[in-house]
Amino acid sequence: MKNLKRSLCLALCLILALACIPAMADGNVKIGVLVSDATSSEALAFRAYYTEYIAKAYGVEFIYSDELTDAAGEKSAIDNFIVNNCKAVISFSSFDRPAQIDQCDAAGIYNAVATGTLTDEQYDEYKDYEYYVGAIGPSMDIEFQAGYDMAAYYIDQGMTKFGMFGGGVPYYVDMHIYRAAGMLTAMVEKGGEGANYKGADNAGAIIGQIYADGGIDTGAIGNLELAAYVGGYDFNDAWFGKLSQMVGTEGIQAILTVGSGVDVLGGFISGSGVKLATVDSFTPAMQEAMDNGILDYMAGKFAASIGPIFAATLNAVNGQPIRDSEGNALALGQGYWVATSSEQFAQYCAVDSSMTDPAYTKEILDQYASSEVSYDDFVDFVSQYSFDEIVSLKK
Repeated sequence: MKNLKRSLCLALCLILALACIPAMADGNVKIGVLVSDATSSEALAFRAYYTEYIAKAYGVEFIYSDELTDAAGEKSAIDNFIVNNCKAVISFSSFDRPAQIDQCDAAGIYNAVATGTLTDEQYDEYKDYEYYVGAIGPSMDIEFQAGYDMAAYYIDQGMTKFGMFGGGVPYYVDMHIYRAAGMLTAMVEKGGEGANYKGADNAGAIIGQIYADGGIDTGAIGNLELAAYVGGYDFNDAWFGKLSQMVGTEGIQAILTVGSGVDVLGGFISGSGVKLATVDSFTPAMQEAMDNGILDYMAGKFAASIGPIFAATLNAVNGQPIRDSEGNALALGQGYWVATSSEQFAQYCAVDSSMTDPAYTKEILDQYASSEVSYDDFVDFVSQYSFDEIVSLKK
């Protein structure tokens, strides 16, 4: 009888021990993914990396929302994730990130921001929330620099007359505003003595001016000229007419876009002789546009750039969230790869095949999706995002 009791006790201990093993280990954990863009080349590349590589490599299930258009849709999607027993939400949608974090925290599921950031004020409010993993993506400083470098690239070649597609600027999309401000700042700094944009002659003032106006004015900027501007995403005949007119503006040499320009301008650019520069991702569609001379410059996210936020989310679900010395959530910047030729673009794509050999492989992520990883080690890992650094990581 004594042996039987001992056996039963050992069995019970084993059952309890197995129950305490982190849920991710059984391969049945579900992670909800919020998306506001479901059809662009970037969105499809990100989805392929998660569903066709990460899901298979780690045995997790990603449940994607429908394409979201407002904060109410985000809330409804998170409700659906909760009902479906998701342990975490990775968000690519930014209509109301604070509301997302609050909703997830109240439900006891983790929330992580992919390819974006919180504002400084938002981070200060949510950095110590138990179920907030953090954010990994281009900071506003990185977004500003992406726009600055794009404009400077052409100005340094001697170009003086530009168009701009402002994308979400009229909707106060922060990353688009900062990219546009970077473009304008480059024009001011390189436009000669006294150059300014509506009286603003520095980055802070230009950013403030765009927020005040909700748009961008055309005109001379020193010896340079912003000759045409179109913002918004109306997708009606009048809007397409404005895009066509911008490409046809006399003397215009390059059009700078704060978001994907190929989808909206590609048909007008072809054969025009106007250079098109955009922010997008390294996908076959963008490669084709560059091969065909439609796209000339691209600042892009590589498909596997969302690997680190998955690793951080995995650690959190497994009971080991990555926190700084004060217990705060992640807030890490990660920038773009820039390609200015078909050959360079192809080289980048060869290192980031989302289905077979992505930039962040399981072998790499396993070093950081680990209970033993330190905050400093994780920060160092995320900071190595340039093409050359990724190639070095993969060796």
